[in-house]
Amino acid sequence: MANRQGLREIRARMQELYIYDLYGFRGELKVLANILYPYEQINCIATGIHKGKRRMLVVTYYRLLIISTVFGSPAEIIEMNRELVKNPTYRKKLFTSTVSFESDGVPYRFDLVSRRVLELFVWAIGQPGPVRD
Repeated sequence: MANRQGLREIRARMQELYIYDLYGFRGELKVLANILYPYEQINCIATGIHKGKRRMLVVTYYRLLIISTVFGSPAEIIEMNRELVKNPTYRKKLFTSTVSFESDGVPYRFDLVSRRVLELFVWAIGQPGPVRD
């Protein structure tokens, strides 16, 4: 596990993105530290309600991760290729901001997302994809 990113590196990246105070102590970060590839860079982290559960949404250069943890149960992880994510949008309201997107024709919607990460999410999804030879 020496080549995996640790919590320290994840929290440092969160400070660079100015979101450490929102998500720096969430339980999903331990799961995230175990599933990130070496040198994989996080571009956005958000949490919201999806299908009745609070879930963490993580956008990296290569993929989008949806992580849900429940005490006493294994983490539920949904992984999708970032290139397959289409129509990232957000709706900003006073108390009920929403992030939504589609992947493989399946719509995803996250409610009660912090207003501070809405534009960061759309920016992270819109970054140029990896060049594949």
